[in-house]
Amino acid sequence: MRVIAKKANTTLGNIYHYFPNKEAILSEILEEPLEKLSKLVEGHLELQVKAYTMDELLDALKEMNDLSNYEEFQYVLDERLLILFELRTTRFIEAREAFVKKFKNHMAWHLNMEDSDSPYIDILTSTFISCIRHVLLEHKDSEDAQKEFIKVFKMLCTGLAVNAEKL
Repeated sequence: MRVIAKKANTTLGNIYHYFPNKEAILSEILEEPLEKLSKLVEGHLELQVKAYTMDELLDALKEMNDLSNYEEFQYVLDERLLILFELRTTRFIEAREAFVKKFKNHMAWHLNMEDSDSPYIDILTSTFISCIRHVLLEHKDSEDAQKEFIKVFKMLCTGLAVNAEKL
């Protein structure tokens, strides 16, 4: 708590006035992005009832040039998620793991695989999270981050099968 107070340019007593411990600070920071991310995942899973052909996917991705039309993707680009990705101990690890499990189930559905614990699903999930981390760390400007995320998202959706110019 002393380090947090020092970095926040305040006193330790002031920090304790508002937060009884580090977990309470973490809760204040992570509750909103976790709630929004959970809504995003739930909403996407409810809408996802059919598998798309490559042509349908390409058509949809061609229209995706600006995330302002896709408000839900804004939640994926919340810098507070960087904290969530790095956590090693706390109750938020359970929330992160629940999100990862939903994502893995969704990826298994897309790939028509019954086993969401497949090493291939693990690789895809890790890759997606690594890409989000990279975008958040390397692109501080939100417009640049959105453009980079769109490029990464398109690449992950189409793999190596489609030339980027066709998107």
